[in-house]
This record gives sequence, structure tokens and C-alpha cells, in this order.
Amino acid sequence: MTKGYTLIDDEEWVLRKVGTVMLQKVGLVPEQGGIRVKDSIEAFIRYTDKPMIANRDAVIEGLKQACRDGLIGIGRGISIHDLQKKWCKEDVILDPNEEGLWIIPPFKPEPVIVDTTDITGTIQPQPGVGPIDKSDETVTPPTATDQVNHMTIKGDVFIENWAEIFRCFIITGRNMNLKKLRLGIDFEMEIQDGVLLDESDPKIKAMEEAARQLGLDFKKR
Repeated sequence: MTKGYTLIDDEEWVLRKVGTVMLQKVGLVPEQGGIRVKDSIEAFIRYTDKPMIANRDAVIEGLKQACRDGLIGIGRGISIHDLQKKWCKEDVILDPNEEGLWIIPPFKPEPVIVDTTDITGTIQPQPGVGPIDKSDETVTPPTATDQVNHMTIKGDVFIENWAEIFRCFIITGRNMNLKKLRLGIDFEMEIQDGVLLDESDPKIKAMEEAARQLGLDFKKR
């Protein structure tokens, strides 16, 4: 470290993780309605009445923990009134730049329906349930299933659902010990009618440079 300077995130008063108590204290645990995740992060960065955080991950990790603990729920959708997916008392992947993520009041997750049919096709008694009379039971032998050795997933995805792509396909595929996992992208971006961007626009140049470094084909017209 250079003499005379102190890294700001080394100070004790800089939060590296926003705990559940702090989330409640600063009003990020809604009892009704919802708060955009992106706005909750910006609140710590922009407003001086909030504690200072080391980085955005400090808020993200706190929200993920609060969701796991059932203190809050997390929803994904275009608006708080049009949620396509909700999480509570479970792990959730949060992208600090995603517009369609919301902090919502906690809720009771829907129970998971468990298939109690064993491999022989018979119904197994559950805890607290008496023995099943199988005198009239007809046992259906298991049928052979088709074998799968190749899968492809294609289609258009709403921008607010991109985190689900990583959770449902990329992370799951990586954990399947596959022989091959080929990932590709196919982005098409069209500028608004009546708006013209110069090809030297910083955003375009940044994407062009990123594509070059990643070995991707970048075309503009």
C-alpha cells in the first residue's frame, strides 16, 4: 500500500455485506408492494443517510441471505404486479444490473409434490400414514424410457430472464459432467426509429472491442 493512503474498503465502517438487520433498518424489507433490487443498491451508493458499502456485492449478498432466511421474497418480472417467477426461503441468483428484479414481502413457497411411487410401481406409505391394503392392487411394471445423449436449447429470451439462462442451463449443464458443452450467443440489436448512432459511439466501440477480445463476430450497419 502506498504510504499516506488507505483503501476505503479497509475501514471498519465500510460494509462488505449488508446484514438482515441493516436491510430492515434502512427500509429494504417491504411489508407490501416491492422495491426494485437495482434501486436498493443505488440507495446505498447515492444517499448519505445509508451506510457506505465496499461494492454492490455487499447488498446483493445481503439480499440473497435474506431470501434464504425467509425475511424477504425476490420476484422477477416487468413490473411488481406482473411477476413471472418468485423465490423465498431458497437460493436465488441476483444480477445487480437487471431491471426486472424486485424485493417483495416474504411468502410461503408452494409445497413440492413428491412422487411416492417406487421403481416397482407400488405406492409407499408416508410417515404418519397407516399401511396400505395391497390385496386388490395391480402392479404395473416400469416401462422402458428413451435414452438421451444430446440436448439443444434455442429461442428468444426476454432480457429480464437472462439470469435464469445461467441458473437453469449453464450452471446445471456444467454440473452434469458432460462430454461437451458448447455455448454460443446470437444478439440482434436494433436502434429506435429516427435515432442514428455514430459508429464511434462509446457504447458501440466498447461492444466491438469486447467482441474482438472474446473472439466473437461483430457486425454493424
